[in-house]
Amino acid sequence: MSGTGVPEPEIALVLSPDSWVERLHRHCADHGGARVRCIVVEPSVALDEEYHVLVATDRWPAMTRPFVESLHARGRRVLLVCDDEDEVAARELGDRLGVDDVMYASADAAAIVAAVVTLAPDPAAVAPGVRMDAATDAHREGARRPGLVAVGGPSGAGATEVAIGLAAAGARHGARAVVVDADHVTPSIAARLGLPLEPNLCSAVDAVAYGLGAVPGALFDLGDRWPAVLVGAPSRRAADALAAADVRAVTDVLGERYAPVVVDLAAPATAYGPDLAPALLERAGAVVAVGAATPVGVLRLVEWVALVDRYVAGIPVHLVVNRASTVRSRRAELASELLASGRAASLTFIPHDPRVEDAVWDAGIPERGAFARAAADLLERVGCST
Repeated sequence: MSGTGVPEPEIALVLSPDSWVERLHRHCADHGGARVRCIVVEPSVALDEEYHVLVATDRWPAMTRPFVESLHARGRRVLLVCDDEDEVAARELGDRLGVDDVMYASADAAAIVAAVVTLAPDPAAVAPGVRMDAATDAHREGARRPGLVAVGGPSGAGATEVAIGLAAAGARHGARAVVVDADHVTPSIAARLGLPLEPNLCSAVDAVAYGLGAVPGALFDLGDRWPAVLVGAPSRRAADALAAADVRAVTDVLGERYAPVVVDLAAPATAYGPDLAPALLERAGAVVAVGAATPVGVLRLVEWVALVDRYVAGIPVHLVVNRASTVRSRRAELASELLASGRAASLTFIPHDPRVEDAVWDAGIPERGAFARAAADLLERVGCST
């Protein structure tokens, strides 16, 4: 407790031989103002422990923008202490990493404590470990990535095939495309393309959250005319351990190198496992919702879009009717139902194409035919072709 009786903000202090670390620790013990709750050696400690502000040296290898965003998603703030006293360089580094404030190693310990107090929420109102939604929402504002396309829909409608087709259409047109299997309920891209289960989405999460390897190292490179592939969690236990903020951080890293980044999603609010969909939908530049070409399929597609709207209102939703009949009257009836709400940014009919069935058996991707043409048209409508 401080002299006023108000709980002091709690610090996670990254272990470093720098003299300021010892000064800060001693000041907090002798004079208060803030309390060092834990000493951080491994990045996992900073993610798992309960505290208000992480105080870290700029030379800590784990200090990357995805790592900072993972901390922000958990309601933590980050104070970076820089050796370089060039104010412009320090501020540029802070902006690049996305930290909340920057101090210099030569600063008095009292000044660092004051910066911690400024960053921390009112400790009397927010206990460590409680998600600070206002702070998290502030970091989410303006966070949409135009190159990120979230693909989903009712089970069995073919959303995974459409996601692969979209990424493949981008690759055929010269884009650096990647498809990500973020369906934590029924990940199937590895089986669909005949790929091993390692490395996978969990490997990429380990890279951004704990500094274990690099995200590109978790991808499968299938060649110039195919998209890169990040397969899904290898087991239900592995899927259960995923955190939505970490998976979103993976897509952020991929977005620096690839476009489009096409993500295959499970429906929001599924009964099983972590709910990854809302965090990815918040980041997506567009959503593609895939439904079956039947009256029941249309009803379920409308319900799926309504579920998305409960979590992320206002995002463009491109509707896809998969394996659609070529009979005009049937298409017209389906279109009338789907466009009645005025919610669709576009509507695409993908006809049945035997090449898709052949590709499934060959673990390939159809490069020609009606499905490939429809996928290319859909990608152009989504606006993420480059």
